[in-house]
Amino acid sequence: MSLHIETLGRGPNLVMLHGWAMHGGIWHGVAEALAEHFCVHLVDLPGHGLSPAVEPYSLDAIAERVAGEFPLPVHVLGWSLGGAVALRWALSHPSAVDKLVLVASSPCFAQREDWPTAMQHEVLGRFAQELQADYEGTLKRFI
Repeated sequence: MSLHIETLGRGPNLVMLHGWAMHGGIWHGVAEALAEHFCVHLVDLPGHGLSPAVEPYSLDAIAERVAGEFPLPVHVLGWSLGGAVALRWALSHPSAVDKLVLVASSPCFAQREDWPTAMQHEVLGRFAQELQADYEGTLKRFI
């Protein structure tokens, strides 16, 4: 199944990837301005917006799914989760990503020995519990 992608403007291709629990429409304000100079592609990442999820639901699988939609070199802008996807895409397919822009993103979301500045596992665990108990309320607080 294809990802939901909204395209506007003309010029060099710019793929915009949103953060977790969002969709491509989050970029509309800035995309309209960028569309004066770029062909902007607003992607709903797998499992977000109108795009079906991928199995397994992993960063590699998400990046591969997005990469499959854009066979030619593109500029990629990713925010938060979208930045992690964009970075994985660029590392896996360096000739496909011409330029990479990361906004409020991290190459590692959860702490590990070689990345201590990421989020603590306990915080992520509480967040997961809150999502299960009150998805809408937790999402509202997150946003």
